[in-house]
Amino acid sequence: MKAMKLWRHILLTTTTILSLVFCSSESVSAQTANDYWLAADKALAAGDTDSTFYYLDMFRKRFGRQYAYAYTTFLTEEDYRPLHNDARWTAFMDSMRIYKHEDEDKREIAYPKKAVVKDTNAPTVKRYDIMLYIDVEKKKLAVTTTALIDFKGRESIDFTLWKNSTINHIRCKKKELAYSFDTKDESTNTYIRQGAPLHLTAPKNKGICSIAFDYTCNLDSIDTWMSSMEKDWVQLGYYIAWFPVNNDSRDFTANVSISINKDYTVSGSGIVERKGDKWKMSQTWGSFDLQIVASPSLKSKKMTNNGRTFEVVYTDFADADADSALVSCSKALQFYTRLFKTNPNNDYMKFLVVPRRGGGISRKNFIAYATRRFNEHFKTAIGHEMGHFWWNKAPTFSWEDWLNEGFAEFSMLWYIKCHFDKHVFNCYLEACREDSRHACPIYEVDRDAPEAYDALYNKGALLLYDLEQKVGEQHFFEFMQGVAEREINSTALLLDYAEEKFGKEIREWIEDRIKS
Repeated sequence: MKAMKLWRHILLTTTTILSLVFCSSESVSAQTANDYWLAADKALAAGDTDSTFYYLDMFRKRFGRQYAYAYTTFLTEEDYRPLHNDARWTAFMDSMRIYKHEDEDKREIAYPKKAVVKDTNAPTVKRYDIMLYIDVEKKKLAVTTTALIDFKGRESIDFTLWKNSTINHIRCKKKELAYSFDTKDESTNTYIRQGAPLHLTAPKNKGICSIAFDYTCNLDSIDTWMSSMEKDWVQLGYYIAWFPVNNDSRDFTANVSISINKDYTVSGSGIVERKGDKWKMSQTWGSFDLQIVASPSLKSKKMTNNGRTFEVVYTDFADADADSALVSCSKALQFYTRLFKTNPNNDYMKFLVVPRRGGGISRKNFIAYATRRFNEHFKTAIGHEMGHFWWNKAPTFSWEDWLNEGFAEFSMLWYIKCHFDKHVFNCYLEACREDSRHACPIYEVDRDAPEAYDALYNKGALLLYDLEQKVGEQHFFEFMQGVAEREINSTALLLDYAEEKFGKEIREWIEDRIKS
């Protein structure tokens, strides 16, 4: 998953927006960093280059050191690119880079570590069969779930469930099972902040059992990413644990029957069809998530190319932009297929355009991205998320996730290199280097720590780019093709393959980059 750089959004929402007058630079009443940036944006849109630089310079003078890390955001801002040949832009960016380096050089690199401890015999969910009743008006769910669980001889299994849930019963063969669910307990899953731990005791048969859950969820207080229960947009998924989430269950299948208020159209991370007054979602491929979306204004467009079907699902996204997204998805898939010489084992891909702030997520056959228009950032998001069709085999809850995220981020960089002009690519490459400059090592970084993003995404991508420069394009992509074909899912296996392909010296170089 690629999280957006949200600092600008935070800046926009945490400061008081003053009334701005844009007639001249003298009449502006801006006082916050946000105000100056908004003023620069508006002046740029009006074609007033001099005022744009005035506001940018005021931002730099008053807030440049405080927001020095904005340097990499400015590097990749598409709207500001027409200014790049102006000497004033060079001076502005030189100052911002100096502020960034000065700030970084006086701070120690934070390095939160967490070694990987994998329980290979942990209980897992193999399948969910769910009846989901969504009441948008009351912001409530009623859920009846049958989970096929392999207890593997263990005494219990642990889940995370939405904290404002009321469990009616949990049964096996109509017999009540013992469980604990205290909504006052903090979530043990960092990604599900509004969840509560559910500890379920296994039935006497500690093998494969069908367990029936019956519960309701009150969703009137959602405050988490990629989730909503509003009249214009409903989005349910992993991050609110509307279904019982088990951390070790990464490859379950599911059937979901959905009932919802009249006039809502439903879609999701599986194949969705309307059956009478209900919607049926079939997710026959393995995943760790069940995404359900609904809106009175939900629309979709499809296209088929070389036997693969692409679908874009959206609400207030322009129809022409939806067409452009379909074409970009198809082109990205074809590009990566040629590049990595392997086909992803899927013939269907759905791209959900989320009408909210947030970023993007990628699941098998399903991508969700928050945006209002089709632009360069949308294209690069497609480049990253489509990369996950090849790079998705490593564990996502440990530092080994760099084999997913770093590789997808590199794929995006190479996509930009081959589809945008050289200057645009150089801007993204410099941003990657700058974001990596003060990042902690990849090795054993705590995946849940904020520092993990730059380490796993940017340092991982930069390692691969520098490796390509070191061994040459042909040898490098033969290596990448081998990684994809072998479905390498650990750094140890990657290093072994690197030594097999390039020799011990390159293996040690990669290992040193991972640990430094």
